[in-house]
Amino acid sequence: MRVALVVALALLAGGSISTSQAEDVAAFYAGKQIIFIAPTSPGGGFDLYSRMFADSVRKFIPGQPQIVVENMPGAGGLRSANYMYNLAPKDGSVIGMPLESVPLSEALQPDAAKYQSAKFSWIGRIASVTDVLGVFSSTGIASLDDARKKEVPTGATGKLGPLALNVYLCNAFLGTKFRVVLGYPSGNEVNLAMDSGEIQGRTNQWISWKTQRPQWIESHRVNFLLQIGPAVPELPNVPVFLDLVKSPTQTSVVRLLQTNQMLGRSIYAPPGIPPDRLAALREAFDKTMRDPAFLARMKTAGLDVMPLPGAALEQEIDRAMADVAQTALNFRHAAHL
Repeated sequence: MRVALVVALALLAGGSISTSQAEDVAAFYAGKQIIFIAPTSPGGGFDLYSRMFADSVRKFIPGQPQIVVENMPGAGGLRSANYMYNLAPKDGSVIGMPLESVPLSEALQPDAAKYQSAKFSWIGRIASVTDVLGVFSSTGIASLDDARKKEVPTGATGKLGPLALNVYLCNAFLGTKFRVVLGYPSGNEVNLAMDSGEIQGRTNQWISWKTQRPQWIESHRVNFLLQIGPAVPELPNVPVFLDLVKSPTQTSVVRLLQTNQMLGRSIYAPPGIPPDRLAALREAFDKTMRDPAFLARMKTAGLDVMPLPGAALEQEIDRAMADVAQTALNFRHAAHL
């Protein structure tokens, strides 16, 4: 309800600009080019979201500038985020899509993350994501209570990757006994390890469970135990991590963990761009999210659209990053990092 109220207020109070402001923004953008920074190599999901949005939003930006997508992969999203924060022009001529781990990287890798997530100019979120912890039903684990009594191996890439962090904090805060097996090159190899019986579970984005292993869902081969991120309507009986923690410290840590899912596929710009241009970009974003042509293209591509306006997204990030130094310390302690 709180998030819904924030969204409603943002839609009512934010985003729209006056005629004179629109004329000023149009004069700036007319005949110009916006560079859109995608945080990954061409061909992946982030790249596809970036290009679909860039192709659709320009007609709603005053002056209708051309938009050119440039890929800037590297360092788990830090390369593009550092560029956006420190080097990109702060005039509205550069926008982009951050990797969802940008806030968490700021907290856990402060020496490498040369930015403050709360100071970016947040334009809006196209879609959130939700990770879901699942284990084979053959393990006899059908609930978190079962997982408190029996050890089950789950797969992950690196120690600071979301597959591992999700499970480390589940063990720390909910008393489960999952054993995290590290070292898989990517999520695909984690799936293959489940196929071979090497491990018995993992966390995965819900959309990926549905697209990568739909037969496991249809045959009830996997039991889903925990949602990390916004609740998925298709899983009404699977608890949400944030609802299960009780202390303020645990709540702040899980909220920081879930910035990955909350940020999802978002659009941002460098800090400090002119307010009228930010308002125009936010309004263009909102119009794109309601555009029938855009929605039809996204549906055809199998891409989710669950928008959040820029002002509401900004508030969510502010809340998650409050007292980030202490929260990161608590996070590292709980996850044994």
